[in-house]
Amino acid sequence: MRSDYKIILDLIPENSKVLDIGCSDGELISLLAEKNISAQGVEINQERVISCLGKGLDVIHGDINLMVEDFPHNQFDYCILTQTIQAVQKPDVLLNTLKKVGKNIIVSFNNSARLSKVVKFLLSGSFDSLLKKSDSDQWYNTDYIHPCSIKDFRKLTLDLDLRIIGTYDVINQKKFTNDRIPSNLFCKEVLFHLTND
Repeated sequence: MRSDYKIILDLIPENSKVLDIGCSDGELISLLAEKNISAQGVEINQERVISCLGKGLDVIHGDINLMVEDFPHNQFDYCILTQTIQAVQKPDVLLNTLKKVGKNIIVSFNNSARLSKVVKFLLSGSFDSLLKKSDSDQWYNTDYIHPCSIKDFRKLTLDLDLRIIGTYDVINQKKFTNDRIPSNLFCKEVLFHLTND
């Protein structure tokens, strides 16, 4: 099980309603269902959607950038973006809309400003080191169109009047308290739990 999924499963109580944006193969939706949590997914890759439907999961095919406005206000207790925020066209617009759709927003992403990534970029001189998720990715064909650091994301939450309930260093499974956030230089993957209250 992915490390960010472990944190999410601990955060979301039973009987919650969840929207998983960019749900991929539906693994998180399946895990949530085992906890008696009602989860719906949105996925842009049609093959993954077909796979999810074959598993009996509630997943719809579409581009979240275009369809999030169609969801009724306050329909979900939690909206989840795991490794998705860097791939959407306008992260600020999406988060602003999700404030209306759900009471809580959970976002996890790889920190593009961590020291090891920055050093690799400086030594290689190639944006591939900042943007690629897999060996086949190049700067021009990756879906990581908005590299993001922990500091960048925190500033965005403040700009959108989102309150940070908790932040987590995903790899080390560590929760930060008292408005602290994980190290921008050393944290590889971060998870933010946000609310618009």
